[in-house]
This record gives sequence, C-alpha cells and structure tokens, in this order.
Amino acid sequence: MRIAFWITVLLAGGTVWLAPHLPLADLAQHAAQVALCHDLLLGTSRWQGLAEVNYFTPYWLGFGLALLLSFLVPVSAALKIVLMLSYWGFVAGSVLLRRRLDADPRVDWLSVTPFFGLGWLYGFFPFLVALPIAMAFIVLAQSHAHKPTLRRAFLLVVLGVLLFFSHGLVFVFAVAVAAAFLVIHRPSPAAVLPYLLLGLVSLAYFLLRPAATTLLATRADWLGLGGLSYVAFFPMGSPAIDPLLAPLVPLLLAASWLLGGRFNRNKAAVVPIAMLLLWIVLVPETVMETYFVGSRFAVFFLPFVALLFASAPAPGWRLLPIALLTWWALGVQVERLLAFAAESRAFEEVLAAAEPGHRAQQQVLDMTSRAARTPMAYQNFALWYQAEKAGFVDFNFAAYPTQVVRFRDPKAQTELPASAYRYVFVRGAAPQAVDCPWRPRKASGPWTLLENVGC
Repeated sequence: MRIAFWITVLLAGGTVWLAPHLPLADLAQHAAQVALCHDLLLGTSRWQGLAEVNYFTPYWLGFGLALLLSFLVPVSAALKIVLMLSYWGFVAGSVLLRRRLDADPRVDWLSVTPFFGLGWLYGFFPFLVALPIAMAFIVLAQSHAHKPTLRRAFLLVVLGVLLFFSHGLVFVFAVAVAAAFLVIHRPSPAAVLPYLLLGLVSLAYFLLRPAATTLLATRADWLGLGGLSYVAFFPMGSPAIDPLLAPLVPLLLAASWLLGGRFNRNKAAVVPIAMLLLWIVLVPETVMETYFVGSRFAVFFLPFVALLFASAPAPGWRLLPIALLTWWALGVQVERLLAFAAESRAFEEVLAAAEPGHRAQQQVLDMTSRAARTPMAYQNFALWYQAEKAGFVDFNFAAYPTQVVRFRDPKAQTELPASAYRYVFVRGAAPQAVDCPWRPRKASGPWTLLENVGC
C-alpha cells in the first residue's frame, strides 16, 4: 500500500497533461501574464506602452518559475510543469509534517486529493505554487520551536522570504501557525529571532513599494462561524455545484476512523488544525480584489486532520476504503479532464483562426463547462489568445496593481469602444458591440470569433 500511495501521487500530478488547456478559471489570465512579461523583458512586445513589469509584486516565485520555463517550452506547458511540481511538493510536505508530529503514516492518503479543490478549480496559480513552500516552512518552524538552532533559524528566514514572494496570504497563515508552535513550546529569544527578521522584510517591502491605485477595490466581508462548514467540502467541491465529489471529505474522515488510530498525544499536532479553523472564522473572505481568502485554505484541512491520528495496530484491509475513495476521486477528475479536452476543441479551432498580435475582447456569457462540471471553466479562456499569440485581451489581470504585469495607467482598464478591438471571442450569445460592423471569422461549437471589418 505504501508503494501504491506514491504511484497514486505520481500519476495524480501527471493529470495536468490530459487537456491542452486546463478548466481552471483564472489560469489563462496567469498564463497571459507570464507570456506578456516574457515579451516585455525581451523588448519584443507591442504592448510596452500599455503595460509594465511590476518588480514589487509578492507573486514572483510562481511566475518566475513559469517565466524561466517559458524560454524552453510553451507557456501552457510551463504552467503545467510548475503546477505538477507544486502538487508533488504539497503531498511531500504533508508527509514530512506527519512524520515530524509522529502521526499515523497510513493517513498520508488524506493529502492526495485536497490540492484539486477550490484553489485548483479557480486557477489560483500563485496560491497553489506557495502551498509546498508553506508546508516546508511549517515543518521547519515546528522543529525550530522545539529545539532552536542557528541553522534552522537561517533556513526559516530563507524559506519565509521565498514564501512571502510566492503569496502574501499563505505567508501570513504559515507564520501564524509557526507563532502558535512557539507559544506551546515556550520560546526562547533565539526561537523568535527569525520571525523578527521576516517582520522587517515585510515592513521593508511595504515601505519601499510604489503606491498603487485601483478602480477595482471590493468591500471586505467575513464568513464567521458559518465558514467552518466550508472546510468539509471545499477541499474537493461544493454541494451546490458538485454533488458527486462534495461528500468525499466526510467519507474520507469516516474511513480514517476505521484504521483504529488513537488520538495523537503530541501537543503540537493540534496546532495546525486549530489555527486553520481560527483563520477561516476570523479572516475576511473578501479583501480588496482578493476573494475566497478564508475558504481557499480548506486545502490544508485533510492533511492537518491527519496529524490528529496516532499509529495503532489494525488489519491491513482497513486502509483499503481510504485508497478506494482516493482512486475514485482521481478517476472522476481524469474522466472530466478528458471530456473537457474534447469539449474545448471548439475553442482551439477558433483560436487557430485568429492572427497574432491584436487587441481582443472576450464576451463569455456562458462560462459553464458541462464536461468539467464547473460553472467558471471558460471565464477567462479567451486569454489563451494573449498567452499563445502575443495579443492583448480584455478583461485583463493587468488591471490589478499587485500583478506581475500591470497597466502603466490605471485608467487604461476602463471600457474601450468596440473600434479598439480587432477580435471578439464570443461564447454563449451574440456580442454586445453595435458601433462597428463585425463578421464571423470562425465559428465552432458554442464559440465564435468575430472580426472588426468596419472601423
């Protein structure tokens, strides 16, 4: 079963290659950012007067890895490689944390599926890339809190800086877990020192970064105690949109009790799950332009629950239900990705008909994918034109001032007249543009590529 576990993890990471473009809502936007950054750095982009590279973004690590790979492989492949490595790193980090806290090795199976939950479906690329680094940071933080050393302190600072420039929210969460470890281990001044240095790094970043304005600020809101229900479903789906996968987490937890494990008496084992639940209750769900601030962290729920189990003698067959549930969930994902590859072939045909290097607009009124069973798979799909054909598509993440590439002028994000566009990628309805004559250049399935011929 141990060999079966690692083979399962290996194959699960490889599922990213089953579709040319993955049904992850924001992934095309991130791919477009990487492609535009690549061209801006080379000085070959025709959009240099419109956009600029933001060197003070806290999202550099994931984008930087994809950017380096984009010099060797297509952008879509670069993002898949980074996502695959992030998945494997997340599972490996979960296993390391379980070992560190003396939990039952059989419950490592609980770490196989959560990566493919809410953050995956929405394509939160920087967040997903930060997860394995957060796991490594938490493992090292517990070790340092238990027995501080100069070497561990140095490694904590290095990992913390990497995490900060991967995703700010994940950095704050991981540091909160680390601080809780310090409390239960009665910290010495040496144990606190790395966090003081990381605090100085964070302060220096906020003082040195240029002021940014945005027209897209949203009001904060909190889930409160009601948010605790999210952790039971968001690691793999929501009952409202995916009744097939939504019961997976409760079923996995129920199956885990069959192992006959005792409660883990290591007091540090309770810290991660306690901090996760506090995070979801106390942190706003929406802050400025960032959504699912609390509920996206449900990705940690199953790996952190696994820490509560201590090893106990039990028949080997008791592990089989957990493995079967895991294989079933992954099988559902494989079937949906293969179906999505066939469903999205219509877009590939429309994309092939568009000439490179033009400004385009997306009017995707039907974002739903029946194949992938998600209501937002096609939300930003037209951005693959920018990622693969050096165009520029609105709406664009360059409107967000914290992105790697952003508009030079924040007012550039305001709506442009139809005459500014060469193409409109339409899915689900006729385009809402009447001031110019348009002709269909290519139609396939629910997709139509319209070309401006009159302005």
